[in-house]
Amino acid sequence: MRVAIIGRTKALLDAARLVRAAGHEIPVIWTCSAEAFYGANEDAFKNLAVELGADFINDVAINSEANARRLAAYGCDIAISVNWLTVIGRSVLDLFPHGVLNAHAGDLPRYRGNACANWAILMGEPHVAVCIHQMAPELDAGPVIVKQLLPLTDEVDMTVVCDWLDRQIPLMFVEAVQGFAAGTATLLAQSADVEVALRTYPRRPEDSRIDWNWAPERILRTVRASARPYSGAYTYLEGAQKVTIWRAVEVQHPGPFMAVPGQVCYRIDGDPVIACGSGTGVIRLIDVEISEAPGNAEAKRLIGRSLRNRLTF
Repeated sequence: MRVAIIGRTKALLDAARLVRAAGHEIPVIWTCSAEAFYGANEDAFKNLAVELGADFINDVAINSEANARRLAAYGCDIAISVNWLTVIGRSVLDLFPHGVLNAHAGDLPRYRGNACANWAILMGEPHVAVCIHQMAPELDAGPVIVKQLLPLTDEVDMTVVCDWLDRQIPLMFVEAVQGFAAGTATLLAQSADVEVALRTYPRRPEDSRIDWNWAPERILRTVRASARPYSGAYTYLEGAQKVTIWRAVEVQHPGPFMAVPGQVCYRIDGDPVIACGSGTGVIRLIDVEISEAPGNAEAKRLIGRSLRNRLTF
């Protein structure tokens, strides 16, 4: 099969290599500007094109008539795509007899749109999912070919999720492409019920700012949903120094207590324990960062050096 590569992220880069290793041709690699946390930029895709002997195109306007004609000239049977910047239109989708396969980090049809894994953590879902689906002009609406689930526990944050996605997506693309090549691919149509699909929208770094009046569960979900490679959940020490929280856990206060939400209550092995949820719960800070502090230990020392200290919104 002749396979076009369309998109961004390290997972797509690795998928292209596996697809080629499985014996398929890759005549063209098409990308556009990448986000810093994608693990691969435009130069990485250009280097891959050189490695595989493919043409390299860096142009976001893939839906233009000229670019559609340009893409059609490669005569590809199928395309694989991750995180293209815009909706790929019907004129491009129809160029490929087996369609454009997209890796979507959301449980279709429940999670369609942006930041699906982050939202799944925030919503307390039992799992996150990644789906390989055949793209349709409507957002994330095409039939699903392969799906994998990752159970969400209190230990699973976006660092774990992204590592899992990087491992799973290339393998799933190869499985899907091989299925089409062998004529065994199964396409599962998504529900047409508009009440089933949940449209999720992009999140920004400021959406991860912590309000210490929140219940412990909500704070911890925000920390997990904002973990690396994202910018992190954050708060302020005494309203001044920004504190980024990478990891925290809920603990039990040793008895009844009264404290202001955000107040330092005590320390456990140097880890500050912070009151939250209108003073009804406490959270232990495990991994934190303050720009002015050289490392995690010093950041925690600054936060916990006084029981009068407050973390503020």
